[in-house]
Amino acid sequence: MPPGPPFGYDPRDQRRWYRDQARAQKAAWKAERMHMRWQMRSMRRGSILGPVVLISVGVIVLLVQTGRIDRNTFFTVYAHWWPMLLVAAGLIVLAEWALDQFQMRDPEKPQYRRSVGGGVILMLLFLVFIGVLVDAGLAFHRNGEGLILHGLNFDEDSWQAFFGDKHEYDQTLDLAASAGGTLAVSNQRGDVTVTGTSDDGRIHIMEHKVVYASSDSEAEDRAQQMAPKTETNGSETRISIHGVDGGHADLTITVPADSIANVNVDRGDIQVSSIKGAVNATTNRGSVELGAITGPAAVDINNGGASLRAHDLASGLTFRGRAADVTLADIAGPVALDGDIFGTTQIERINGSVHFHTSRTNLQFVRLDGEFAIHGPDVSVDRAQGPLVIVTNNHNLSFDRVAGDISISNSNGTVELSAAPVLGNITVQNKNGSVKTTLPEHSGFVVQATTTRGEIDSNVAFASGGQQEHLSERRNEKTLEGVVGTTADAPTVHIRTVNGDISIMKGDVQPLTPPAAPAKITMTPVTSKTPKAGAAAKVPPPPAAPKPPPAPQAPAAPNP
Repeated sequence: MPPGPPFGYDPRDQRRWYRDQARAQKAAWKAERMHMRWQMRSMRRGSILGPVVLISVGVIVLLVQTGRIDRNTFFTVYAHWWPMLLVAAGLIVLAEWALDQFQMRDPEKPQYRRSVGGGVILMLLFLVFIGVLVDAGLAFHRNGEGLILHGLNFDEDSWQAFFGDKHEYDQTLDLAASAGGTLAVSNQRGDVTVTGTSDDGRIHIMEHKVVYASSDSEAEDRAQQMAPKTETNGSETRISIHGVDGGHADLTITVPADSIANVNVDRGDIQVSSIKGAVNATTNRGSVELGAITGPAAVDINNGGASLRAHDLASGLTFRGRAADVTLADIAGPVALDGDIFGTTQIERINGSVHFHTSRTNLQFVRLDGEFAIHGPDVSVDRAQGPLVIVTNNHNLSFDRVAGDISISNSNGTVELSAAPVLGNITVQNKNGSVKTTLPEHSGFVVQATTTRGEIDSNVAFASGGQQEHLSERRNEKTLEGVVGTTADAPTVHIRTVNGDISIMKGDVQPLTPPAAPAKITMTPVTSKTPKAGAAAKVPPPPAAPKPPPAPQAPAAPNP
């Protein structure tokens, strides 16, 4: 504090002294506030949440950039599980608070508090925004769903169901049918089920209508609008249902077994079974299930959240469009899948050629005695007859007991191959992944294997008496080449990979079993009748042996 003015000075000097005293007091208060602020900052500790988030983001981005994690798979998983990011952040902050409370129970230790910086909060909000944005993009790309959560799609039907009362109506209709005629069904809103179990040669229609309306008269009017409209043109019978807002009509149709079925649905599922003729099913927002179809089947689905299920088909299947899951089993004839499948693919026992084409994978082979499955990044084929050709990336490939010629092209994934007799030419091209092959124990072949920045392991005995292995230090490249067994008409095994190891082993690989003749598809369940007392039971004549299926043609290899 400055000294006071001497006695007898001018009053202006006294006022000046008061001003200086006020300034000094204000500076002292400011210094005290700054001291308290620095003292509080010294008691504050930062959270480890920020470094954990930065390290996690950096590691994930590095794995995606180097191809260790598939970019599409990562964003698909992140779009579904991004709320776990907030859960993990909350758990970290909660664990820190519990630890601080335990440590501050000791009075001798200094008191402190933790804080999460504003930068960390902004980073979390940015990651949440990315998750919501990716989720909205995937939902719209698949089936036009809501912007944040799957299934949150409010349209006219949703509002009518929310505010209106539910009304149900049933209606039946019988129509004449021509032998081997065509049934064409068009339903805008509702499921369609077609079965070939009509035993009187007629078409039987059962319609179940559900209407949401605020009054009975309004519901009656909408139900009348959804009445089936029929039209007969020669051997073709057309059935159409007009769609109305706030209502849908489910159709169950029974037709003669020798009919041809063409079903078109906008919003609804399709089920067709026990039909001897051709089947064509098209839906924009629904799933398709086929069973016991003798004629050729064709399916079009334009909904990334729908599914396709088919079993016991006698003349093959063609699929086009988008779907979530595909499950096929026991099909005779060619199977062609062309489109995008976002979920799992499970195919079993196909006595015909298989062509699988998506935006990321092109696979084809002649016959499938076991199963072919795709679960996320894993692709597996068990007991298949080649020529087999696959071109893909970002997948882990597993082929068990594949006979004939094999051509594999992959990147950013592993390749495991077990070749069955009779051994054909094998070509494997891989990048950023190992290659492991198992060849028949008593087979001969010419091998040429090259890896860059990897190792080669083999237990084969070369005709020259030892392994011929060449090491290039300049390019960090290893090559194994030689002849195993006799050179007469020996197939070639050519393997090349970058940033991965190569394993070439001989093992006991069993040949494929020739497929059995397909069983006759039963359209109706067989019921046994008990003969009357004293009457001899009639023994039916043995069924004629079914004709074996034609030999499948090998698919043409794709252009390099």
